[in-house]
Amino acid sequence: MLKNVMNLHLFEESGDGGNGGQTNSGDHGNGSQGNAGATYTYQQAEEIATARAHRAEQAALKSFFQQQGMNDTEVQQAIADYKANKEKNQPNVSEIEKERDTYKQQIEQMKNEKVLTAKGVKTEDLDYVMFKVTKLVDDKTNFEKAAERFLKDNPKYTGAGTYRIDTSSGSEGKGSGGSLNSSINDAIRQAARR
Repeated sequence: MLKNVMNLHLFEESGDGGNGGQTNSGDHGNGSQGNAGATYTYQQAEEIATARAHRAEQAALKSFFQQQGMNDTEVQQAIADYKANKEKNQPNVSEIEKERDTYKQQIEQMKNEKVLTAKGVKTEDLDYVMFKVTKLVDDKTNFEKAAERFLKDNPKYTGAGTYRIDTSSGSEGKGSGGSLNSSINDAIRQAARR
């Protein structure tokens, strides 16, 4: 696992809002403290930043509520109410992602059905062909290429390569000349009589 290593300088937190313990002796980028060479991963830096942001938010809220004339108990209750409302109004990211993925799958399926229908796949065979073609899709082969390959090997699903047999007699509405099918049937009968 690749870790991002960041060189961070730790500064003493101070409430004076000033330079945070850094001396202004001319070496602005060097950080003249003993732990200046310490390294931290990105995750550790993020945890430090989150903790400091949380403390700053708490201090700002406490200050605001105290300026409104609240005592410590009321301030704590107001902060708790604020956090509860904030949590309640947070969107459920995992639920939104799940819904997005469902819609993406539906759109992809509709596109794939459209591709198969355009290639002549019969409606009653659509689900089966979709299942088989999806198994052929990989990093190098997209759905359309996989469909072409499958349908080339299995033309029966496109209606191509199937035969239509007319079992009616040649005299029923075919006119006096008969049809091609009836002439083939006659030839088969004659061959069978020999």
